[in-house]
Amino acid sequence: MSLRASLVYLVTRGTSGLLAVATVSVFARELGPAGYANWTLASAISAFLVGALMQPLHVSLTRFLSRPGYSALVPTLGRLILGIGVCLAGVVAILKMAAPLWFPVGVLGMALALGLSQAVFDFSGQHLAARAQARRYSALYLSKSFLALGFGFVLLKAGAGAWGAVGGTALAFVLAVLIFGRRTWFAVLQGAFDRTVFRQIRGYALAIGFAFMAGALLQWGDRLILTHFVPAGHLGAYGAAADVAQQGFGLLFSAFHLAWFPRLVAAWERREAGLRDQLDRYVRVSLAILLPATVGFALVSGDVTELILGSAFRRDAALVMPWLALGAAVGGVRTYLLDIPLHLSERMVIQSMITGGCGLFAVLLNLWLVPRHGILAAATVGVAMQLLGCFASIFIGRRILKLHLALRDVVAIGAGLLAMAGVVWMLPSGTVVWMLIRIAAGAVVYGAVLLVFDTAGVRSWARLRLQMRPRQ
Repeated sequence: MSLRASLVYLVTRGTSGLLAVATVSVFARELGPAGYANWTLASAISAFLVGALMQPLHVSLTRFLSRPGYSALVPTLGRLILGIGVCLAGVVAILKMAAPLWFPVGVLGMALALGLSQAVFDFSGQHLAARAQARRYSALYLSKSFLALGFGFVLLKAGAGAWGAVGGTALAFVLAVLIFGRRTWFAVLQGAFDRTVFRQIRGYALAIGFAFMAGALLQWGDRLILTHFVPAGHLGAYGAAADVAQQGFGLLFSAFHLAWFPRLVAAWERREAGLRDQLDRYVRVSLAILLPATVGFALVSGDVTELILGSAFRRDAALVMPWLALGAAVGGVRTYLLDIPLHLSERMVIQSMITGGCGLFAVLLNLWLVPRHGILAAATVGVAMQLLGCFASIFIGRRILKLHLALRDVVAIGAGLLAMAGVVWMLPSGTVVWMLIRIAAGAVVYGAVLLVFDTAGVRSWARLRLQMRPRQ
């Protein structure tokens, strides 16, 4: 069941990822490097102001919805999200009246609109995923992706600038929820806030809130530092390259996480003997798909920069794209694989300390290196800190629930990556057609190697599906 759900989420998230990359392309080409810097800054502030406050509630929904006696969880968390949104709107209004010279109030308004609309959308998505409603979840995300691209394009062509990008995206979030996620918010409005449920999850939510704040510092702190030390055009190029990398890898990682994590939680809560097998299979399947995606993206990053972002971003974005892709992939491995034992055992304080420590080191290193080496320093610091976080999660998490990967699977994945890299490297580049050919050829070669080794049971699964097909 998890493998089939993973495929559904993978197709949905993969399509959403392609549409998100197309949206970044449209926004970048229409705004230019300097204009895209405003979008980047709004996204970064949104991650701090809203993500750190709302995301703990989303994760708590997935973590506790399957636990008996938590029927009031949805209305309780939903009403908290609405209350936090009202408070944040008041803070923005006060700042607008104060008009401080040290902060761009217009960008803060963009961040609020972007963050609140996404919080409402993500809550519906998490509820559908926790209920294993894969089809409705897919419709929710795909409709948002299409609408964001369409509305953003129209508003940008109308000359709305960065506000057009934010307005189009926020409108897409809201309309997608009204069409496919409204049942979640009907449950919120019809239910009641349960203080007992809130008290029971409060410790977990607060701990994970610190973890998300630390994560925002690690993922978005470089943009805020770059704002003060590099020209707006360099910040825009860095932000566009990072958005392409993070959209692609973030969506791929979360596709597997959404399909498997609720089942892993249920097995942990029931102390099922099969938890170990489920977890090991999740690790094998995830790495077998996500590692080649990382290597393949790095190999075609030059084409991606030129063809997706345009000539205005060619020099600066191409410089940092491979490093940003590697950082996004390593961060995904830590968040969605290595931190699972900490999530299951609810040891979020430890995760917060790991992420916060890496984020603090990243800030210090960026303050030292960015003035000297610019955006390349920020990109390499991000990779180094994500690797440090991985080592810390492995060292601590193995004492709770050790993750296993068989030597046969390691050899198979490694051989597949080498074969894929060789094929992609030999093919020419420079056009959209050849980029697609390189990607397709690499995927075919890698898939063939996995079939030969039967990695993660791929060949056995395919043979079983063929045997189950009715004969004509």
